[in-house]
Amino acid sequence: MRPTFSRAFRAVLTAGAAAGIIATAVSAPAQAASGYDRCPWGSLCVFSDPVGKGQMLVVKGSLLNLGAWDNRISSYANYTDWAVCFTLAAGLDPREGGTHFYPGHGSFDESATPELDNAVSSLDLGPEADRFCAGESRYPMYQWDSEPKPRPAALPEHGAFGDVNGDGYADFLSRNKYGQLWTSHAHSSQGTTRLVGSGWNAMTQLVRHGDYDGDVKEDLFARDKSGVLWFYPGRGDGTTGTRVRVGGGWNTMRDLAAAGDLTGDGRADLLAADRTGTLWTYPGDGKGSFGSRKKVGGGWKAMNELVGAGDMNSDRRADLVARDTAGKLWFYPGNGTGGFGARTLVGAGWNRFTELAGLGDTTGDGRPDLIAHDPRETSLRVYPGTGAAGGGLKAAKVFGNLQSGVLVF
Repeated sequence: MRPTFSRAFRAVLTAGAAAGIIATAVSAPAQAASGYDRCPWGSLCVFSDPVGKGQMLVVKGSLLNLGAWDNRISSYANYTDWAVCFTLAAGLDPREGGTHFYPGHGSFDESATPELDNAVSSLDLGPEADRFCAGESRYPMYQWDSEPKPRPAALPEHGAFGDVNGDGYADFLSRNKYGQLWTSHAHSSQGTTRLVGSGWNAMTQLVRHGDYDGDVKEDLFARDKSGVLWFYPGRGDGTTGTRVRVGGGWNTMRDLAAAGDLTGDGRADLLAADRTGTLWTYPGDGKGSFGSRKKVGGGWKAMNELVGAGDMNSDRRADLVARDTAGKLWFYPGNGTGGFGARTLVGAGWNRFTELAGLGDTTGDGRPDLIAHDPRETSLRVYPGTGAAGGGLKAAKVFGNLQSGVLVF
């Protein structure tokens, strides 16, 4: 909806203020007893009464909860360069609805959405608040026409990861800008999108790749800012149980990748590249922790993304996909003993993606695929695996939508 205060008129006022024509109106807004003029330029303000009257709150950014202002907003003045999304439910929950407004001001009771009057419980302010208002604002959503397909019942172990609730579909795990961790499921699956928890911005890396403690449920590893690595056992419903401390000192690692069984002992392992460029394999002990590490080799400082994508060449061994700083994507076939064979170039131009992820088989053909996040298009793409010897990928298609700041893994 377009507000009553246009960007063009706002620009005229700003120019006038610079020339000293309306200096009183903009330099001392606090002197006004009521009205929209109280709101400072560059700010979002909300008011307890219509047409900018009553109490005023200056909003600095998105709010999952409004506290004392819950169900109290009657009008607004948005003098930022961004849209604002007002949501009826707390936490930007889209299920009860919401509406976005572009820069300007207005009263809800005089708008096309009078149901917002004294009923707003959360708001989103930012460059993507219009596109994702009352929709995929907190977690990624699958495209209705390209969502995950059901996997074959007899899917090999090296392609069976990525399903957090055991319903035969690949699932998203994602962390948004508010620090919330979400699971997202295909529309046709039995799962429902749910909040795992909050406070996950304290983690500098999040990885997963199947079962690490022997209960056949997808698990999660997270490294916090102090360098401690934590194991979060999956419950089989998209959430996690009580975390277990794996150990400290993991800040020496530049990148981590949960990669499945690399050593051939039937237990899922972890890859870690340290800041000197050495790659290490940490063999899983089947209890959510690891044995003594094994050196894979040096020269990995040239890689800025490691993905345990599963068995990409159909030899029943876990493989690795890695992107170098030039944007080239490489396939490293696992040798079954914790290392890799000669690499193969998959393609170039992969620096456009903020992250790459392996969710196992997402297309339902029994082969693991690769997921890529393109923030310029606020989209996720799936590159179906071919199962060929060189770990090749088919042409991509848009797989889901999400805000640019959301981490998917």
